[in-house]
Amino acid sequence: MTKANSATESVISRKVLRLALFILLGIAVYSVGWYFAAEFIRKQIIAFMSGENPSAVVASCEDTTLGGYPFRFRLNCASVTIEDHYQGVSTSFGALRAAAQVYAPGHIIWELDGPSVTRSSLGFTSTVDWSSLQSSLVLATEGVDRSSVEVKDVTATVTAPASPGPVRLTAPHFESHVRRQEGNLDFASLIRDAQITLGSPDAGNLLELPPLSSSIDVTLTGKGALLDPREAPKQSLYGTTGQIRRFVTDLGEGRVMTISGPIAVGEDGLVSGQLNIEIEGLEGWATTAKQLYPEQGETIDDAMKVLAILFGGQNNGNAQLTIREGRVSLGLIPLGRLPPL
Repeated sequence: MTKANSATESVISRKVLRLALFILLGIAVYSVGWYFAAEFIRKQIIAFMSGENPSAVVASCEDTTLGGYPFRFRLNCASVTIEDHYQGVSTSFGALRAAAQVYAPGHIIWELDGPSVTRSSLGFTSTVDWSSLQSSLVLATEGVDRSSVEVKDVTATVTAPASPGPVRLTAPHFESHVRRQEGNLDFASLIRDAQITLGSPDAGNLLELPPLSSSIDVTLTGKGALLDPREAPKQSLYGTTGQIRRFVTDLGEGRVMTISGPIAVGEDGLVSGQLNIEIEGLEGWATTAKQLYPEQGETIDDAMKVLAILFGGQNNGNAQLTIREGRVSLGLIPLGRLPPL
């Protein structure tokens, strides 16, 4: 009986030992594979940031660290800078933290610290800061499949050489979403309770706009390649067609405008479209438009008279806005001409 028990225990011990060896071997193979994959990712990131990418954009990720073993790949940078020499634009950011699960390396969760400073060779400058910027990014074999960004407590200042003063914006919430869908590009964005000021009090031209909330949902036909770094440089805004499913602007106090309809940009940069416009608070919109464009007061009055007729004397209603190669008209009343993009 004792010998039988000893033999059984010996067999069990050998099985346990083999299992332990297999587990240790699996851990060793996995660890080697993880570090090889991490090193490959590191080299790919360095190559991409050094300009070895289809857009020839140069980026730097200061104090790069790669970790996350055993179940994640994690990338940290103390700061990020991006330079597009072709466009003459450079941008700097704060710290970057990105991570992806080992079993889903193409799904990246990342967050970025502010501020962001952008400078253009044309004299354009912007400074943007936020309390939180978080994003989700899903990669495919042909670039980005979809991406979402959520930003909280945004503050931005934009200056341009030809402008009478800086444009300042603050908003507690901003988000955007983009995806490829059957070769098309779907884009949606939302901003809540934005405060916008134009000009400068020192120059005596300060203009404060009413609090603004706005959202847009649009599809650009055949422009899914914009999310592929190899194809994006070949894409052009000219010749683009699309559909504005819904573009809503709310200025409060009952002033709401909703726009929808097809739109196109010609090879010459001129915009065309047949847009349906729903307006709530017509009189309030007229007052706001005159504050923004006092030199267009007469044109605004003519447009409001036409809308009042179309709305049957009501303060709310809808109308068709026609744009033909940049020429804008409301019914039979010409409103002006849009410059080429």
